[in-house]
Order: sequence, then structure tokens, then C-alpha cells
Amino acid sequence: MIKEIVSQYKASLKMLMDTIQKCPNDLWENNEYENQYWRIVYHTLFYTSLYLEPAKFIPWAKHIENYNRLGSVTYDNKPIIINKAYSKKEMLDYLEIIYNDCESLVKNTLMEEKSGFDWLPTNRMELHLYNIRHIQHHTGQLVERLRQNGVKGIRWETMSSE
Repeated sequence: MIKEIVSQYKASLKMLMDTIQKCPNDLWENNEYENQYWRIVYHTLFYTSLYLEPAKFIPWAKHIENYNRLGSVTYDNKPIIINKAYSKKEMLDYLEIIYNDCESLVKNTLMEEKSGFDWLPTNRMELHLYNIRHIQHHTGQLVERLRQNGVKGIRWETMSSE
């Protein structure tokens, strides 16, 4: 079962990678949408990393407070201030870290343990499924945004062959 979970994480991350690589530069920071493209990417990567290792989570070295949140306000209704966008290269580098660490993190999971999050009252096995669905949900958003802007040909990954 571990092999299959890792395979689906890696397939999902490869699809997300494809949406990053194919995003036109003028769409990356486009303000016509509530959440800029890069913010959806960062949100997805941040929470993928968090949910992979809840007990020992350390934010990415370039993390900026609240950049992981979507929308314009924090949970306590304070404005989110964005001073600069993360670049595609930064997001691809972050994705690569998660991709490379994914297998060992999943292998070290005790699947029956609690998720570690009050807002997700599940065990770790279900947390992995939830996390993969979260990646795919936002990847689907990004694919649709690309299509609306004339970009087609995003690969569907069935499984990782690694």
C-alpha cells in the first residue's frame, strides 16, 4: 500500500509541475483572479509538505508568513500583505524537495495514528488520501486557468513509474 500511495503522490506532483512549467509569464502574477496563479501553486505545495510530516514540519526556507493562505485575509480576519511573488523556479525547486522527500515520509508513517490536525479528525492513511486529493483539486484549478488562457496539453499522470 505504501508503494501505491507514493506513486499517486508523485503522479500528482508531476501534474502540478507540468502546470507550473506551462504557465505563461503574464498569467503567473495576473491579478484578474482572486488568487494569483503562483499563490495557488504555493498554497498547494505548502500544505502538501505540512500534511506529509505534521509532527516534524518545518516550513520551506523561503516561506513568508501567510503566503500559504488563499484569499485576502487570515483566519483571524487580518489582511494578507503580498510584497512579492514566488518565481516559477522557486516553486519548481520547492516541488522537487517535496517530490524527493515524499517516499521516505510516507514510508515512515504509522497509518493508524491520528492525523495530527484538529481540523482533520482522521488517521494518517486518510490524511495521505486527503493530501493527494488536495494536490489534484488545485492542479485542476490551474489546468482550467491555463485552458481559459489558451494553454492546452497538460499531461495526465496515471502513476509514477519510479
